[in-house]
Amino acid sequence: YSILSQAYLYAVEDNGTPDLWGFGNRDAGAEEDDDMDYEASNAQILKNKLFSQVKNIKICDKGLKKSECGLADHYYYANGLVATALDSRVSSLSMIDGSGIIILVNSGDCTEVRGTGKYLTNICGWIFIDVNGKNAPNTLGRDLFGFYLTKNGIIPSGTQDETTYSFTHSTGHGRTAWIIFNENMDYLRCPDDLSWDGRSSCK
Repeated sequence: YSILSQAYLYAVEDNGTPDLWGFGNRDAGAEEDDDMDYEASNAQILKNKLFSQVKNIKICDKGLKKSECGLADHYYYANGLVATALDSRVSSLSMIDGSGIIILVNSGDCTEVRGTGKYLTNICGWIFIDVNGKNAPNTLGRDLFGFYLTKNGIIPSGTQDETTYSFTHSTGHGRTAWIIFNENMDYLRCPDDLSWDGRSSCK
């Protein structure tokens, strides 16, 4: 999370806020698209702006070929379904520690709304971190965690002010904020007993 925040500050200093970076909305494409020349162009623009000052990363140029960066070919929601949007509409890179990053654009003018406050009313896209690369389980909320790139900074998905996803969502979206602020993954063990205003662990 700190690497993302630092990258954002450098990128804004060099290029202005993300709504000025020149990317459009989500790239077209489908998970069955095998075109080797396919490039998730808007996601690549975002990636290149955001990570231009970050050292020790490997950039993957093809939007479809996450395997070039040591990432899995397919990712899954917590309910077991394939996260198809992460199969073909993304751009990716890998870190020296073996983790990987997947970029998915949502809104070129950073006006998507998923809650309240200056962050959740100005969303540009997703940044997913796969903490162990292509190793299993490649599942949201277990080893894959989503952050929102917004006009005003980067925040974890599933904060208290968000109205789209929470840590109890069946897809696994929304669990990132919980693990950062509560330092546990107890949403896997006793989700019905947890809340932002109540218990923060199963203990």
